[in-house]
Amino acid sequence: MGAIPAGLQTMSVSSLSGGIHMRQCSFCHEAIPEDSDFCPFCGKRQEEKVTCPYCGMKNRAGSHFCSRCGYAFKVNPEGASTRPGNETNKKWLAVILAAALLVFGGALTYFLTTEPAGNAESVTADSVSSEPVTHEEAKLNTAESTPEKQVEELIKKRGYSGYHVLAVSDMDDLGFLALVTPDSDTQQFIAYDKPDGALALVDRDRSDMLVREFGVKRAYGYEPLIFPVTVRNDIRNEDAALGEWDGADHSFMIYYLYTLDNNGNVKVDGNTSSATGSVEASHYQTYLKSRRTVNIANTIVMHLPGLKRHMDEKGVEFWAR
Repeated sequence: MGAIPAGLQTMSVSSLSGGIHMRQCSFCHEAIPEDSDFCPFCGKRQEEKVTCPYCGMKNRAGSHFCSRCGYAFKVNPEGASTRPGNETNKKWLAVILAAALLVFGGALTYFLTTEPAGNAESVTADSVSSEPVTHEEAKLNTAESTPEKQVEELIKKRGYSGYHVLAVSDMDDLGFLALVTPDSDTQQFIAYDKPDGALALVDRDRSDMLVREFGVKRAYGYEPLIFPVTVRNDIRNEDAALGEWDGADHSFMIYYLYTLDNNGNVKVDGNTSSATGSVEASHYQTYLKSRRTVNIANTIVMHLPGLKRHMDEKGVEFWAR
């Protein structure tokens, strides 16, 4: 059978198509169904096509418009058509990639900063307190909050480091009196004059009157208390002539007259006096003039009853001398 003329082929295909949309072959230019991948006449594969998202028509790559419905394709800089919806897909792809990077980064950070489970201390609900911790509780948790510990911290800041507080009186507006020991052989008193912020060290001297004579009543009244006082970094006021100075440290004697009321509280009985020029004086004829010095003397003696009461409660004794 001879070859069919080209015009007859086109007509035959067109007539047999029954309304099938036709296009030309890219090589032989014969009319072929527009969705054909191969030309039925020359047998060559047709160019890559871009499918229209609306009508389904397969258009040649690089087409600006759909040959059937006229849909406008977006063409990339290289001239290749991009299917509608690709921009949306790209956005979703970017979101997915970003999420994946976040997850991967978080996992990497976790493994780099977390100890292996075998080395980590396990934490359970029972091991975590549900009670809130206040600022004051946090301060108290850092150190024991006993009066003795509080006094140790205070005197340490004022230069008396290494002192152990055995007992302390009540702390009131006047201050306090504490029994302390700097070593295993010595007991001393430290008084804090709160109104003046002064700290005074009281030695248990050879007569030890604060221990042996306090509260002892004679026919003429209570035995006067005579005791030495040293005030570090003292102020050179009206009582600067008392006793002796060693740099900024002032040492002097106190001659204290007092009585006790029915409750055992101290009442000042007369003027408190001292001596000039020496801490070994035999006569105490100089009255205290400075309110600061008077406050120090009163703080020491007026807190003696409370200190002894606390010593009895704790079972602390004055060491024999």
